[in-house]
Amino acid sequence: MATPSPTPPPPHTGGGHNEPSDAILTVPNLITFLRLALIPVFMWLAIGPEQVGAAVAVGFVAGASDFVDGRVARRYNQVSKLGIALDPLSDRFLIAAAAAILIIQDMAPLWVVAVVLARDALLLAAVPLLSARGVPRPAVSWFGKAGTFGIMWGLGMFLAAHIVVPPARWLQIVAWLFVIPGMIFAYIAAGGYARTTIAALRANSTDARPRVQ
Repeated sequence: MATPSPTPPPPHTGGGHNEPSDAILTVPNLITFLRLALIPVFMWLAIGPEQVGAAVAVGFVAGASDFVDGRVARRYNQVSKLGIALDPLSDRFLIAAAAAILIIQDMAPLWVVAVVLARDALLLAAVPLLSARGVPRPAVSWFGKAGTFGIMWGLGMFLAAHIVVPPARWLQIVAWLFVIPGMIFAYIAAGGYARTTIAALRANSTDARPRVQ
């Protein structure tokens, strides 16, 4: 009988480099920090001196940086635990800032802003509950990314429409074309997150029960 050949070693994975690191000062994280720093500038320009054009430009840079930091993190293997937590949170802050501007300056229907903020408020409220139960937050889904993209650009278009007086009607139409699908995708994603979270909480509760010997 021939001696069986040894099992070949698993493919090299770079020593675990694909796992999120504990690094803080990475290029993607610095881009995220920049996005967070631009948010108050964005709000001040729109509400203080009412420089809507400048505010739109700053908001565009902040929104586009969300795409850039993710690409950089994956391309150069700089995915970090801080980035995973901070990136979606910075998106929520940017959307909340845009929503606040639209409400204060009366630039978009109130119900649109309320629907957007209600979903984000529910997601943020769930974070401490999950942390207290030791349950990780669900990974961002495709629907979640698509929803954030649509909402972010839809609210931005509502704001951009007011660069001129009277507001540009065609930009308001573009805003609706972005924000309605964005809200639909966002709530589909929220339903998926809820199902995943409930399943994780049930599994966590089952594991915590004492077993009868």
